[in-house]
Amino acid sequence: MMSPSRRHGVTIIEMLVSVAVITLLVALLLPAVQNARDAARRTQCRTHLQQLGMAMELHHGVHGHYPTDGWGYRWIGDPDRGYGIDQPGGWVYNVLPFLQYEVVRDMGRGKPEEEKREALAGVLNMAMPIFHCPSRRSPTPYPYTSTTELRNVDIPERAAKSDYAVNAGDTKLDTGGGPLSLEAEDVAAYEWPETKELTGISYVRSQVRMGEVLDGLSNTYLIGEKYISHEQYTTGGTHGDDQSMFLGDDADIRRWTTDAPLDDLVALDSREHFGSAHSGGCHFVFCDGSIRWIKYDIDLKVHQTLGNRKDRQWIPPGSF
Repeated sequence: MMSPSRRHGVTIIEMLVSVAVITLLVALLLPAVQNARDAARRTQCRTHLQQLGMAMELHHGVHGHYPTDGWGYRWIGDPDRGYGIDQPGGWVYNVLPFLQYEVVRDMGRGKPEEEKREALAGVLNMAMPIFHCPSRRSPTPYPYTSTTELRNVDIPERAAKSDYAVNAGDTKLDTGGGPLSLEAEDVAAYEWPETKELTGISYVRSQVRMGEVLDGLSNTYLIGEKYISHEQYTTGGTHGDDQSMFLGDDADIRRWTTDAPLDDLVALDSREHFGSAHSGGCHFVFCDGSIRWIKYDIDLKVHQTLGNRKDRQWIPPGSF
């Protein structure tokens, strides 16, 4: 006679061992997956900065100078005011045609005042992926929390933001809000800040040429990631991120190098620092188009020198 078949099963001990092995494998794999994701985001951030640097260079090639940073925080860009000192909008607004966003730069062109204001209100909501670091936040409009009146458009509830800021140099200046209107007499009567001593690439009513970058294109910051406290990514609750990226000269779109860059994990309401959501440092595109990693603990004097286009101080390779 045939012997009865034996039934096979999994014991509790075997099951517990299997679960322990799987848990260990997951624990080993998760950091690797996270690191891969972080590396991909950093690569995308570098790509954005590289494209912005190329747009700045193309602007220079067409207009003979780097983009101006406009009139101040009471104005956004105007499509009928050109690309020079008569343009109230900042560098972000002025590089749009060189990023294939010319249709946005032209919104409201040639329209009567009220129609133009309506068109510019639409511009304020035009969030663009290239101005966002994927390690920080998605490209969508965020709360506009400033209550300061704008001269050429109504204050919106939400607006497009930028995670990148242009280098305004190592000398701070209160650049103001700009004139009361576009009328020639108001523009002439406005007490424009004295910018002769400013050392950066783009600032209020600037028209900096490559030939004025006396320290060399490879030795001078062009654009960098800007600091925002990680607590304020989506709130608009910090003075360096409370308005729109299409406005004129303001901390939302330009930063100084008077202070060292900061990690977003440091909770400050700062409008001065460069910085990022990345661990250890942040990216800058230099005037020669190269992308470099700048550590948070960079020597402050070196950081200031890299922000100054004309102090004739050369920083040797490997020192930053």
